[in-house]
Amino acid sequence: MTEKQIQNLILLTFGTRHDMRLWRANVGMARMGRRVVRFGVPGQADLSGILPGGIRLEIEVKTNSGQQTPQQKNYQRIIERFGGVYVLARCVDDVWNAIGRYLGVATENHDRAA
Repeated sequence: MTEKQIQNLILLTFGTRHDMRLWRANVGMARMGRRVVRFGVPGQADLSGILPGGIRLEIEVKTNSGQQTPQQKNYQRIIERFGGVYVLARCVDDVWNAIGRYLGVATENHDRAA
């Protein structure tokens, strides 16, 4: 499965829940005429969100063989240092295992929870 496919499954699973928010976070650049506009933060995770209680959520999606860049590892340290939740997700279950407790869902029962 590609990173994009995993990302889409995570967005499908968590993106419409009423007890949290999750969205795609883009990093890159675009040309607007002669101007170059950069957006995002280098190393930021693929998905950003908010858990109950206002806790910041960042999800970096990787395939089974994918590795974080040094910038992504630094971003993870920053998020965790300030009390956020950072998930290195290779599948939807990785996200459930990391955030289920914030949603009041036991990980073995997550497929029915909304």
